[in-house]
Amino acid sequence: MALLQESLLGKSATEVLTREALIAELENAGRTLATPLLRLTDASDEPERIDANAINMLERMREPLMTLRSWALVNEPDAALTIDPAVLEDFIHLVAMARSLADFHVAPQPQRLMHLIGLAQVRTRLEAHVGLTPAINMPLLAKTMGLNIVEISAVCGLKLTTVRNAVSRREMPYAKNEGVALDDVLDWMVQRSGFLYSHINATTLERRINGRLVNEELKRSKAVEFERCISRLRLSLWRMRDGERRLALNAEGVRNCVLLLPAIAPELIADLGLEQLEDRSDDPAASMHREALGLSSGESLWQCHVPTLGVLETLLERLSQ
Repeated sequence: MALLQESLLGKSATEVLTREALIAELENAGRTLATPLLRLTDASDEPERIDANAINMLERMREPLMTLRSWALVNEPDAALTIDPAVLEDFIHLVAMARSLADFHVAPQPQRLMHLIGLAQVRTRLEAHVGLTPAINMPLLAKTMGLNIVEISAVCGLKLTTVRNAVSRREMPYAKNEGVALDDVLDWMVQRSGFLYSHINATTLERRINGRLVNEELKRSKAVEFERCISRLRLSLWRMRDGERRLALNAEGVRNCVLLLPAIAPELIADLGLEQLEDRSDDPAASMHREALGLSSGESLWQCHVPTLGVLETLLERLSQ
């Protein structure tokens, strides 16, 4: 059963899978299923009993539906969200039967309910791949090794053409029958602002990261302390707890993690695996950055990209010396 719906791609999942839209589809599925299920169980077609059966179905399925929605759309782990496996299986069966009946009667399918299940399956696969235990372990997982174009589009809120173009430009290696390998696709998706599950990249030292993830990581780090936010430059400024060195981070950055390192000797950090290490002391914007960072006119200003949390950890250790 194809779960992710191409007609729902190109928008954020939060916009597509509103509570109101999902509840409406659930109610319609309950009404659609009530009559045939009641007839199969006791050959009754009394309207009152059919209505009661539909209401009972909705009452049982509303809570797992909202729990699954919360988990599939929240960009962070949440162990508090759980669904009884038997109830989750009932919900999936309900959606599958509603889809089959819609096909038989040439009626609208429960597209959003199906799309939600598809998103949850992708999250389960990605989290399991990096060694996390998904809070909600979805059954019926796809057998492909990687993610296909539809799956990538869905979890990033992108149009299909956008992902196809990225594959054509070889931004990620794509195999016809296997899709994009999970390691490769995680590194590509984390650079998209709509990626639902960027927290996954922060669970390993090797995955690609961005400024947003590093800003959250620094909040938890014992190596640095927050100094202040420079709103007009979208930077957060941090000071090493050991020593006086500071660093400024593109706190809202999605494409990359960019650091500004004031008054640093480049040979101290040249061997750490940093990318695009450049002296920006004489750039046109250098005076603006010096003013924001409280630097004197003669102090150097270096910029670099930090590709992974492993490199970040090494950099913080070096700056603490």
